[in-house]
Amino acid sequence: MKKIPNEETAAICGLFCGTCPCFPEECHGCLSDKLTDFCKVCNNGFRDCARGHNVVRCYDCAEFPCDRLNSFKDTHIENGIGHHKNVIDDLNNMKKIGVSKWVKQQTTENTCKNCDELIYWMDKNSHKCK
Repeated sequence: MKKIPNEETAAICGLFCGTCPCFPEECHGCLSDKLTDFCKVCNNGFRDCARGHNVVRCYDCAEFPCDRLNSFKDTHIENGIGHHKNVIDDLNNMKKIGVSKWVKQQTTENTCKNCDELIYWMDKNSHKCK
């Protein structure tokens, strides 16, 4: 059965975990109980930071947008796609329209119209149906 993205795939930092190559076999999103070791560690510190500020996602923090997010948005570019570049805008949008609606939008925008599969973020410009 195909795993459908839910609110757990709206990451603390504003990423959409549904377009990660680890979703859903190895990870169900950074707010789920099924995480990759990489997401558990969260080298960028968002999990610990959110816990320390007693928030679920960065947009609920009094310091949003912070230096950590501003630095994060300019990193991780692959195939010409800046994976993190929209995190602040996406967090603002999540807060404005609600997480559930945001996840539905992300799912629609990142699903191939031909094969109905989620497209990995790094393949957005080069996705080819299986």
